[in-house]
Amino acid sequence: MVSHEEVQAALSARIDGEKAELDDAIVDAHVSGCAECRAFLDRSLALSQSLGGDSAMAPPQDLSAAILAGVDNEWRRFARRRELGMGVGRVMLGVMAVVWVLWAVRLILSGGEEPIVASAASVRFGVALALGFTAWRPQQIPGVVLIVGTMFTFTVGFAVRDFVLGTGAFELAGVLIPLLSLVALVWTWVADRGGAWRRAWQMLDARPY
Repeated sequence: MVSHEEVQAALSARIDGEKAELDDAIVDAHVSGCAECRAFLDRSLALSQSLGGDSAMAPPQDLSAAILAGVDNEWRRFARRRELGMGVGRVMLGVMAVVWVLWAVRLILSGGEEPIVASAASVRFGVALALGFTAWRPQQIPGVVLIVGTMFTFTVGFAVRDFVLGTGAFELAGVLIPLLSLVALVWTWVADRGGAWRRAWQMLDARPY
């Protein structure tokens, strides 16, 4: 006489497609007269069908191609934006370098051989050289920003003082040229390093994507 455990083990093997230790005729004869084993068979068949349906609805296992495609598209868009921003920034820096050279030449032609004029002209030539260098090597922008920003701040301060006290003529170029140079430097730096700062901020803000 076979036991319930042996019959149920044979039923499980049959459902899984494995070879059972008992003959199918013996198992079927036992199930036809045993309510417990019949209930076990019904539960096993229902569970097998449920698992089969879930596996059919399961998502594809290999998603690497789709993920990499999305990342690649995002990276291409970022690279295009960076390239465009860097191109505009370098053009602006080159133009401002030429403006500083012309400004220095104008000062020399109008001021003669005075030491103060020569010193101011050399400073303008130096700023022009620095702007041209940053157009070639944007990594050096932070150091030049400090110089141009300080010049702009002091120029604005002296211009406001002269305007309030009425002690001198206000020269628009003395404020406008350093301001535009500062804008060109900041623009190029943001285009070059803005992506890294944005990613760092997103990581600090717990939003890495």
